[in-house]
Amino acid sequence: MANANMGGSAGGSGRRRSLDAEVNLVPFIDLLSMCICFLLMTAVWTQLGSVQVKQANGSEAAATAVEKTIDLEVKFVSSSEASFTLKKAGKVLKQFKANGLSPAELQARADTELKSVKDSLAKEGLKVNTVMLTPAQSVAYGQLISFMDVLRRNEMVNIGVIPVQPTVGESHASR
Repeated sequence: MANANMGGSAGGSGRRRSLDAEVNLVPFIDLLSMCICFLLMTAVWTQLGSVQVKQANGSEAAATAVEKTIDLEVKFVSSSEASFTLKKAGKVLKQFKANGLSPAELQARADTELKSVKDSLAKEGLKVNTVMLTPAQSVAYGQLISFMDVLRRNEMVNIGVIPVQPTVGESHASR
């Protein structure tokens, strides 16, 4: 409890009366401790829930020679169909497609293909520098994140996602 002595006289009479006010600090301390606990818990969860992604192009991009970089473009046509294109200095090295598969089968097929690509590039002393993902609107967010996990397992960490552009006549509300 806290006390506040106001002192002074009340009205015009010569008698002084005490104006002590008691402030209950227990609810304030409870509220403050709950706010601190909430802050600490959310700070931990935001750190655990983050995905480390490096910027592939722009001011933070690594300064590498264009001839030595290998880029991978992955375009999801639908949740069961994707095309993969390996490029070196803008020229297509290898291209393969996977279609008619369930999302889990598509992920497994991509994992085996990416392992073989990684191994063949390692023989030449190269590795994939940048991966650009272009998802279709039908691709679920969870499928995109699990595909990013496949890329990271294959040591491809410079991952970029090209956002889906609405088609002509489609509004933002329908997305």
